Amino acid sequence: MAGESESRVSTSVIVVGVDGSPDSGVALDWATAEARGRKADLAIVYGLWMPMTAIAFGDASVLPLAEDVHGYGQLVLDAARERVTEQAPDLNVTTSLLMRRPDDALLQVADDGAELIVVGSRGLGGVGSLALGSVSTRVAARASCPVVVVPPGSRHLDGAIVVGVDGSEHSDAALRFALARGRDEQTEVVAVSAYRAPFLPLQDVDPETMSVVGAEERRLALEALHQAVDRARQAIGGPVDVSVRLEEGHPADVLLDLGRDAALLVVGSRGRGPVRSLLLGSISQAVLHQAAGPVAVVRAAPA
Repeated sequence: MAGESESRVSTSVIVVGVDGSPDSGVALDWATAEARGRKADLAIVYGLWMPMTAIAFGDASVLPLAEDVHGYGQLVLDAARERVTEQAPDLNVTTSLLMRRPDDALLQVADDGAELIVVGSRGLGGVGSLALGSVSTRVAARASCPVVVVPPGSRHLDGAIVVGVDGSEHSDAALRFALARGRDEQTEVVAVSAYRAPFLPLQDVDPETMSVVGAEERRLALEALHQAVDRARQAIGGPVDVSVRLEEGHPADVLLDLGRDAALLVVGSRGRGPVRSLLLGSISQAVLHQAAGPVAVVRAAPA
């Protein structure tokens, strides 16, 4: 099949998934600008997976790949290459048409050292969050490299990079990614953490004690946030402009509010391991489903 020989990529490559939908075109444009800015190669991937059919009281089977469907896939890749060439004529572009489920195809191509995977939040079957769960979330949860999910209407902006911090190994990885990007692009990074004052029954605690407890909770949260930023600074090296924001509230709500005008919103993954049922954490899921701009999901390296 055309493109199978190009299913492995080297370093300094950005992998982007397409399927011919308008939303995948938005993701392609974002990935093109990203590759051009980073002087990286661009690998365009179309995972062509036929619907499953069930034999009565028997095993499931996969419909054979029809020539017209294969031809459509190649047309999509050809059009994607032309679209990239119009925007970035000097960009090195490869295409891969794989008979794989789209998330599996993207992960296969990216498995040999890609620095980033870019996907749209919806595709041809796009019904909002239903389609998001079937491709984008699975890629974000399983990929070893960062994954950027680009919703409709997104484009490269000049705003800050906003990253969620909660002290976990995944948020530490997200913070290192955000700071390294801020350093390379000379862009401000806003490290955001959310906290909630502990619940104390009113009949047992006087208002003054509640105020003291709340202030201590905030102090500890702010201290942990600064410590996380210091760890990330030491890990990446080089100067980077970082500010911190500590807000009371639900983490997803705080991130979405502060990240409305961000160039990129960065969150850590909560993957459970390299298995098919692997899921993102609830905060990552909520941010992916509701963010108006691109979201990067970063996983911590295996121990």
